[in-house]
Amino acid sequence: MAYKIHGFREVIFSVRDIDRDLVIYSKLGGWTATEKDKLSNSQLSFWNLPSQTTGETALLKYPGRENGIIRLVSFKNVAQKHIRAHAQSWDTGGIYDVDIRVLDVKKKMEAFQYYGWTGFSDVEEYQFNEFHVSEILIRGNEDMVFALIQRHAPTLEGYPMLEEMSQVFNSSQIVKSLEMSKSFYMDKLGFTEYANYEAKNGEAGPNIFGIPYDVYPNVVRKISILSPNGTNEGSVELVELEGLGGRDFSKDAIAPNLGILTLRFPVDNLIEYVDSLKAKGVKIEKQISRIDISPYEDVDMAAIKTPDGVWLEFMESVTSSYE
Repeated sequence: MAYKIHGFREVIFSVRDIDRDLVIYSKLGGWTATEKDKLSNSQLSFWNLPSQTTGETALLKYPGRENGIIRLVSFKNVAQKHIRAHAQSWDTGGIYDVDIRVLDVKKKMEAFQYYGWTGFSDVEEYQFNEFHVSEILIRGNEDMVFALIQRHAPTLEGYPMLEEMSQVFNSSQIVKSLEMSKSFYMDKLGFTEYANYEAKNGEAGPNIFGIPYDVYPNVVRKISILSPNGTNEGSVELVELEGLGGRDFSKDAIAPNLGILTLRFPVDNLIEYVDSLKAKGVKIEKQISRIDISPYEDVDMAAIKTPDGVWLEFMESVTSSYE
């Protein structure tokens, strides 16, 4: 049986207070929340956490979807720091944001502001290849960044129940070298490119990244969206802002630190996939391990790191398919 990778099923948020975030995200997103559960010892061990560490977890789901799930985790009895503490948009390392579709981005931004979230800039309307969108990047608890995106054209399809916020459909990383990171995802991990974009900004002015107006014309934006199946669902967006330098958070992008911790990709035939990674020279940070993860019960899981220090997990259900 050949292996098959799927778009990420879960994005894991490491937070201080699960109860707080379950309430906030349920209200803002219209997402369904599960009951809290304990993090299993096997999961804590997989993340290389000290034996005294304990934790809790809960899920937030967009109704009717089993992908793009947000998993909240919180840890106790262990030291923590923010993964991307006080980061600027051009700082590399770790996961930068999660992307969510909304019907009215300005109205949704106002709802987030009520809970103390702020934008890197005002809402920007722009053209990305054939897509006409309005977007804002906002930051809130644990320096978490959300990209709220309203599609104007072409007509958004596949979201018949969209009222508040969609599931997470994409996740961005600010990378040191687009060429190097793109090669890693495509040549090593087996991802396919969905879209790419490169442009040098023509004039000074506002922009979604919050880059100073007078600097913006000298910045080259390089973007590539990749996924296991070549679509914009469960995809990864690599962004290089050439001409800007900043801090690198790669070493902090691990559990139990706070922020967007990892993306979790289902795989059919995980053993064969991991063998293929090894054959291509990919370092396996965690070999295949049997993990108890609520609500899936037992899964087999392995983990790697990208060139920019992003911890990625690949999992296969012991009892059922992800199709």
